Amino acid sequence: MAAITDIEHLLRRTEYVARPARVDVLEDLTIEAAVDDVLSVPGNPGSANLTDPENWQRGVQLTHHWIDRMAHDSPRPIQEKMGFFWHGHFCSELGKVGSADLMREQIDTFRFGALSNLRSLATTMSTQVAMLRYLDNNRNRNTSPNQNFARELMELFLLGVGNYTEADVEAATAAWTGHTDDWQTDDYVWREDWHDGTAKTFLGRRINSGGDPTLHGSETIDVMLGNGVVPNGAGIAANRGRPSREVAAEFLSKKLWIEFAGTTPSSAVLGALSQSAIDNDFDITPWLRTLLTRPEFYSNEVKQGLVRSPVEFLVALLVATGRRSEAATPLWLMEGMGQRPLFPPNVSGWKHNAYWVNASAMARRTETARSIAYRSMQGYWSGDGLIHLQNGTIARDDITDTWRDEPLTVLDELLRLTDVTLTSGSYDALAAFATGSERWERSDLLHLLLFAPELQVA
Repeated sequence: MAAITDIEHLLRRTEYVARPARVDVLEDLTIEAAVDDVLSVPGNPGSANLTDPENWQRGVQLTHHWIDRMAHDSPRPIQEKMGFFWHGHFCSELGKVGSADLMREQIDTFRFGALSNLRSLATTMSTQVAMLRYLDNNRNRNTSPNQNFARELMELFLLGVGNYTEADVEAATAAWTGHTDDWQTDDYVWREDWHDGTAKTFLGRRINSGGDPTLHGSETIDVMLGNGVVPNGAGIAANRGRPSREVAAEFLSKKLWIEFAGTTPSSAVLGALSQSAIDNDFDITPWLRTLLTRPEFYSNEVKQGLVRSPVEFLVALLVATGRRSEAATPLWLMEGMGQRPLFPPNVSGWKHNAYWVNASAMARRTETARSIAYRSMQGYWSGDGLIHLQNGTIARDDITDTWRDEPLTVLDELLRLTDVTLTSGSYDALAAFATGSERWERSDLLHLLLFAPELQVA
């Protein structure tokens, strides 16, 4: 049987928060069995229904739908969390793509295939119109090669910087020619007259040498995750001559570990994760299971705290208050915190952990907590006189009259209604405010509670 603190830690890192009902389900299991439960995702999590005629507003609808899935509507939120991980890894951005429907198509690929197979995920997203537009492969033709996508496929998506040569970039670029789009219909279009079908050498392997020309591009993915070899002219000398699948496995295993653990993986952890990826031909579920069952994942170093990204912070607030995203989330506040779905800052995606701790972002986090507290209290001073939270309501009369001389009762009730557990230090700080404030000021406890460190870290 796993320690309850380990179960809570697992849930915070995989399902955004440790919901009491989920803790109850998993608390009598071993870590291995608990991880299996977390990873048992439904096959089709459902797609957003975009009804607004305006493209921008359709993007807003898509964003709210996704955040609600993370906070309330998914039986296994790891599916949405991993979907968002891939969204920040295989990046596209609504402004350049120009269509919320195309972004939905790509995001659904990441959500539906969140725990499937890296090769199939990379292959599918490569010819989706969102990616064709974002990295300009829709303009990649034999008479005017555009290297953007081919280069980023190696540098940022699968191999990492310095594990290929410029000749490999040129070969991959040729293989990916011919895939384009129709701006009028947003449809994918194959232009064989744009394709460079001459044989090439890529990572030591012959590609582009016949067969279906529409598959020449995906050959590069098969080589990188298969029998390719890092060439002698590659920038990282230590990787020269190594199988490309090993380099890819290490590159992505490190990124996954940082995403979930927030620390730099030890050589032992990195070796175990990389071997799991290779042994399972880059199937994601067993790869992630290896990560989540490593004893190092439950070490004090990892448990010390991973700063929640703005999206994760927002989800924690929505869970605590029971609010739906559309009613509680001004998206401009997400932009201010530094992370808004559909709008990664660049092709490298978003950063992690301590990156989110800066004066500007924290000021916006304060505003976000205040905004959601306000929306939970819209009937407090007028209307029904209630604060509406996840587990029920608390009345103004209770705060100002019934518990007139018992301020800690107000704090304890807010904690119960939000399912937030505080450390002794945080509890004492809020208790000091409660006991030192006037009765009518005690409602400010909700804002302070939603900005507590326990909501900021996972």
